[in-house]
Amino acid sequence: MSTPDDQRTLRSTSMPTMPLIEPAEAATKSVEDQLVELFFDRAPMGVAVFDTDLRLQRCNKTWTHFYEHYLGVGPDYTSPGVTLNELIPGNEESVQALVDAALAGQVIRQAAHRIAIPGRETFWDVVFAPLYEDGRIVGVVDIVTDATDRVLSLRRLQARVATFTRVATAMSLDQPLDAILSGIVSAVGETTSAYGASVVSWDSSGQRAAVAHADPALGEGLADAIAQTWSRDDMPVRAPEGPRVIRRHGMRQVVLDNPAFEALRPYAVTATWDELVIVPLIASGLSFGELHVYLDPGTELDSDDEQYLVALADQAAVAAQNAELFAAGSKAAELEARHQIARDLHDSVSQALFSMTLHSAAAARHLEATGLADHPAATQVAELRALTQGALAEMRALIFELRPDALAEEGLASALTKQAAAISSRERLTVRVEAKGDVTGLAPEVEEHLYRLVLESVHNAVKHAEASRIDVGLSVSTDGAALLVTVRDDGRGFDAGQSYPGHLGLHTMAERAESMGATLTTTSRPGRGTTVSVSVPLR
Repeated sequence: MSTPDDQRTLRSTSMPTMPLIEPAEAATKSVEDQLVELFFDRAPMGVAVFDTDLRLQRCNKTWTHFYEHYLGVGPDYTSPGVTLNELIPGNEESVQALVDAALAGQVIRQAAHRIAIPGRETFWDVVFAPLYEDGRIVGVVDIVTDATDRVLSLRRLQARVATFTRVATAMSLDQPLDAILSGIVSAVGETTSAYGASVVSWDSSGQRAAVAHADPALGEGLADAIAQTWSRDDMPVRAPEGPRVIRRHGMRQVVLDNPAFEALRPYAVTATWDELVIVPLIASGLSFGELHVYLDPGTELDSDDEQYLVALADQAAVAAQNAELFAAGSKAAELEARHQIARDLHDSVSQALFSMTLHSAAAARHLEATGLADHPAATQVAELRALTQGALAEMRALIFELRPDALAEEGLASALTKQAAAISSRERLTVRVEAKGDVTGLAPEVEEHLYRLVLESVHNAVKHAEASRIDVGLSVSTDGAALLVTVRDDGRGFDAGQSYPGHLGLHTMAERAESMGATLTTTSRPGRGTTVSVSVPLR
């Protein structure tokens, strides 16, 4: 969410967003003196000079404006004689190392230095340097640029990408719809400045009563009241071809006045939110519910916020449709619809993630072009790009899972490679797939069993082995009689001779191997990793 107007008057550069023209009088000073004066008074960075006791001697207008903006103080707050610690109380420890370096005759630079002020976190790119006179240090200069917007924007993007990954993972693991929708409600609260969020879902036929999930901050019992309200026969279902983002100003008063919202009135009486953003849950041209985002008065939405909410709503819609299909029990219809869901995900959430990847790549190129390739901000951008690419890999793996013919089209090796990329990104470990020889031409049911068996083995290694690397190998035996599949990890291993009640993974894998006439061997020793080997006869 974008910030209110009173917080957008000063951006990270302290420069106005519209051209500001001021008269410039003819100067009589030397060009050098003019440059120094212009730099000090007009540069889009704060400059302040302190003596060795850290008492302010002079500062430029930008430095004063920073205090006016974040603390709401007047220009007298930065009058000469006030100490640095008096200007930013409570930050003595974080600033002391910078000051000590300058007083010791060193120039120190730091990106995104954190300064806490009442009710807000700020971040600054800072330079502290000594000032000399007659060979001795007589003061310190502090040069700062506001990096708050940059740091918080990167944090927000990272959180949103992580949210896409988390929801996609939950869907690929077939978690219950309630858990997925509840997670989306929590994600809105964690990754936007909204007062709160709720989601209401229904089946596309209208036969099932509405189900809702709501942020606890909105009031205990609100979810039930929302479900009751949207289960009424007179509550209209929004047309799938309608707008994707609908904003309702003064919605709190509408709730209080409209009899249709009687169940919601107790929650609106004391609420501070006043506006509602509605994002319909649309999948395959059908309506499956709505995402509701509650805003305090004056809160604005920008295009990035809207795209993010639409992408979350698309994921919620896909989850609701998937749950409906499983409940329907028609295998043929389910497979076709899952194929459609995969296309919808590709067209919505994947495109949003791909757009984030392009944005981060463009930011990296911009930093490099401006000579800031070694700037700490470049590291932050690189981390964001890696996170986004990982989320995109996770989404591609989920789309693959939803396509009923994907395994037959792409082959076992390609399918496992997609899953390996997603798992590597999600779990922060190395998963490699290597295929030697022609491993195609397997019967569809054999490919399906091998695919599930390998994924089960990899997930066991991730969950139980504390491994840092997992290698999956596919090869044909020298005589061409068998396909050999191995999953090897460098984890803590276990005693293969003992039974482990409650762990069904090995038992399931053995059943899969038996069903396709294969031989399954598990080799492991404590501290020596584990190797799962499968030999599948080819003739």
